[in-house]
Amino acid sequence: MNTQVEQAAIYQKIWDVVVVGGGMVGAATALGLAKNGFSVLLLERQAPNLDWNELTPMGIRVSALTRASENILRNLGGWDFILQQRHHPFTAMRVWDEFTQAEVAFDAKEIGEANLGYIVENDLIQAALWSEFKQYDNLSVLLGERFDGLELPEFAGELTSLSMANGASLQTKLVIAADGGRSQIRQMANIGLNRQDYDQCAVVGTVKTELSHENCCWQRYTENGPFAFLSMGANYSSIAWYLPIEKQQWALSLTDQEFAHEIAKASDYRLGQIIEVGQRGAFPLIRQHANHYVKNGLALIGDAAHTIHPQAGQGVNLGLLDAAAMVDVLANAKQAGKDFAKLSNLRKYERWRRGDNAIVQLSMEWFAWFYQNQLVKNGVRQTVLPIANQLKPAKNWLMEQALNGREALPSLAQIYAI
Repeated sequence: MNTQVEQAAIYQKIWDVVVVGGGMVGAATALGLAKNGFSVLLLERQAPNLDWNELTPMGIRVSALTRASENILRNLGGWDFILQQRHHPFTAMRVWDEFTQAEVAFDAKEIGEANLGYIVENDLIQAALWSEFKQYDNLSVLLGERFDGLELPEFAGELTSLSMANGASLQTKLVIAADGGRSQIRQMANIGLNRQDYDQCAVVGTVKTELSHENCCWQRYTENGPFAFLSMGANYSSIAWYLPIEKQQWALSLTDQEFAHEIAKASDYRLGQIIEVGQRGAFPLIRQHANHYVKNGLALIGDAAHTIHPQAGQGVNLGLLDAAAMVDVLANAKQAGKDFAKLSNLRKYERWRRGDNAIVQLSMEWFAWFYQNQLVKNGVRQTVLPIANQLKPAKNWLMEQALNGREALPSLAQIYAI
């Protein structure tokens, strides 16, 4: 927690950027901007645990990091922290369907890559980024202070004001909202949402399986929704078990023995029996997309701007690309001596990221529809899936797109950008 003297200095200063939310995306944004010389204040309720070792319990939420995300973390300095702790490269994916048993296999060696990405715990990614904060005197953190008002500038060049619950206020040229799917900043700015409730939940956690995962991620589509094993160390896998929302409490109320049995059954016993069950959790699945990403003195990134179906693990990758694009847009304007918080400049970020995010959202919905639609189940899938595994050019293109990105990448997402 900041001292009273430090807090007083924080409130007296006019900041270039205030980032609200210190999760993975907010932390990456704050670091990237600090590297480019901006004065940055990060608001977060609680600092993450930075004291990691091999005995630290496995987190229940993980991400499948793409090469672009790996590069972002490398360029921000956090990748070494991850390498020193826990990470697991996966070299293949196997996707199959309970009705046809046809399997589509993706293998990194088919595109000349060492792997298709890394499974890393979300808490570890956040800790890795926060561990770099001490490198920058122009990056400050304000912990535990709540805000209750936002005043955006009417004209370019005016400041944005964030009213705090303690009666003070923060003055800044730009507020970046990285405060999640229920973003308070987005609501205060009266930015609407396009929202789709999937009526599903994701049950997540870590299990140990009887058989080796073979450094592979396994995904089975069932009538209830997808089930996935995401490979971690030894025979451990993170699970993502998608169920109708009305089954969420049932899944959480199962004993460990009952849970292990249901997980093995949902996976069609592909990795044998479940021999160890860790902590588990669940959350509802909702797709959201903000009607606008930017206003004068304000920008939304990550889940504050968009949430997607998590079945392909793309959520954090999209958020990190948001962060990297935001850094490029603001740094380029600053270098050119322009007003980086001006709406016309912030719209460059919106144009860059909004379309790509929408494409990925729709792609995830298409996959969910394809595997759950009853009309498709007995006809198209039985014909298409056996053929799909033989279409190597198409599979290789999909792997390249998922791993390395779909369009021109921001500087931080490129190898050794900074």
